Amino acid sequence: MTIKFSINLLLFALCWISVIGQTDQSLLVSSANTITPVVELYTSEGCSSCPPADRFLAELGAHIGPDFHAVPLAFHVDYWNRLGWPDPYSKKQFTERQRWVAHINRQLSIYTPELVVSGQEARNGALIYDRIRKHNETVANVAIQLQVERRVPERLDAEITFDNSSESLAEGYIAIYENGITREIGAGENRGATLYHEFLVRYWSQPSTVDIGQSKIHAVIDIEPDWEFSNLGLAVVATEPKTGRTLQAVNTPLRSLY
Repeated sequence: MTIKFSINLLLFALCWISVIGQTDQSLLVSSANTITPVVELYTSEGCSSCPPADRFLAELGAHIGPDFHAVPLAFHVDYWNRLGWPDPYSKKQFTERQRWVAHINRQLSIYTPELVVSGQEARNGALIYDRIRKHNETVANVAIQLQVERRVPERLDAEITFDNSSESLAEGYIAIYENGITREIGAGENRGATLYHEFLVRYWSQPSTVDIGQSKIHAVIDIEPDWEFSNLGLAVVATEPKTGRTLQAVNTPLRSLY
């Protein structure tokens, strides 16, 4: 499996995780005891309503700590590309995911910006914070442990262990995201604007089955030449397959492996 990713020095709080062990070339982290929900933002550089939502996600990331933990992820959709500004971070895969999210939420259409907390559409910023806190108060039935090693300068090996104590199968995903991106927009609704991207999803894996009991995923991560390694970050997510509900998630900056 080949995977891509990145992260910003200003947001090293990120999702709260416990660091079990670390060396110059390896990193071992584990999820919290309670649920860390995923907060998904569907956005586009071509959408004039999206920059405030992008800032909201960045501010949410800045509030993350031991008593408030979440995994923010910004998915850039491709249906704005025909309207004057092709977003280089957009993917058809992300649009398809948003369509699936809309289906499970019984939405009549998809739109940007859209925020989703643990699989559920959320339109109110205060409500999003309340939902995160409720998840943080709920004991997780899935635990995640992530070990990342830097074998060579251009490659990482990730070993992910899921302990699923629930009564049903789950789905596991790896997300690669990038923070600290500054972009000058030359056309479209945001023409002339400077946009700032945090938690921008570069890669969202196909689901892997998380069995009842213990499951493991191994991923080989090749680093692209144009990525700034000191800004890299990786997230692992376990969800309920039919609803998209977050069962557990963890993310970590990878700067220590630089």
